[in-house]
Amino acid sequence: MGETAMVGKTLGFLAQVAPWAVVSGLAYAAAFVKPGVQPLPLPQPLIEPRDRFYDVARSGDGRFWFSGSHGVVLEGTPDSAQWHRFTLPEPVNLQGVAASDDGIIVTAGNEGWVFTGTGGEDWQAQHLPVSDVAGKLVDVIWLDGQFWVIGEMGAVFRSDDDGQNWVDLGMDEDISLNDLARSPDGTLWIAAEFGTLFRSKDGGATWTGTELGAESLRALAFHGDDGVIAANGGVVYRTADGGQSWRRVQTPSREHLYDVAWDGQRWVVTGNGGSLLASDDGAEWTSIAPDGLGSGYYTRLVTTGKGLVLAGQTIGEVVDGQWQPWPPAGARNGEDQP
Repeated sequence: MGETAMVGKTLGFLAQVAPWAVVSGLAYAAAFVKPGVQPLPLPQPLIEPRDRFYDVARSGDGRFWFSGSHGVVLEGTPDSAQWHRFTLPEPVNLQGVAASDDGIIVTAGNEGWVFTGTGGEDWQAQHLPVSDVAGKLVDVIWLDGQFWVIGEMGAVFRSDDDGQNWVDLGMDEDISLNDLARSPDGTLWIAAEFGTLFRSKDGGATWTGTELGAESLRALAFHGDDGVIAANGGVVYRTADGGQSWRRVQTPSREHLYDVAWDGQRWVVTGNGGSLLASDDGAEWTSIAPDGLGSGYYTRLVTTGKGLVLAGQTIGEVVDGQWQPWPPAGARNGEDQP
């Protein structure tokens, strides 16, 4: 075969295989070559379907702080289009949150974790010495210049320096502590499981327990010498003498009641099944649950002067008998998140 014929056959072969070579090269590039333009990250939603919120606090600047599941803290105001969702370093359920007069935020939850911050990206994480068997911290309270944290297995901690250091004042009790308050005479009170009410007259150094009944006590509050305890089964306990004596009252609800507050004119309690009840004196209770509140649970409430802010299966505000879900329509997640 001559040289000219050989060249002709070679060129013909290349013409046949060239298209397949091009296709193979494109497939290789698609599989192994990274594109030069990176896709933009999707914005983090304010609320996810799995979110549950267990507590709410209001700071002095009017912002509301919700502590929730999976290490989430939500912050915002009803008249703001920009809210903030924080995901803290440990993905534990945050059972309680409180705000100091100076805007220090402390939140605490499962496994003894406590976080302190001012609402920015930096949160100080601490692990308090709790029981290995039951280490849930149930609530955080800001009271007369001090932060208090209480929880399972009689856990009681107090901080005198805005959550930087904690003093262990725990009881030697196999019991869960749910809420703490102070009566006008300076006595500290703790609502606990199994119908037990603890009190301390020496700043928490020692505690004395009294059994009020079989229902677990969930929360308590005082207004002067009057006080109300919210309990399981729709039960409340009321006092008119600063806690010297307590009377059991069955409300119209049979649901567990988780929180109580004085709103300036009346007592208000909330709990399971969309329960929201009010009373002028703690003796006679009526439902004030608005349409739209639903039948979910609400674990905490904050009074605002014009309404009630609720935290639980959903969050929102009751104003003039109307339920307003939060975050408000159109609110977006702030861009300065960690």
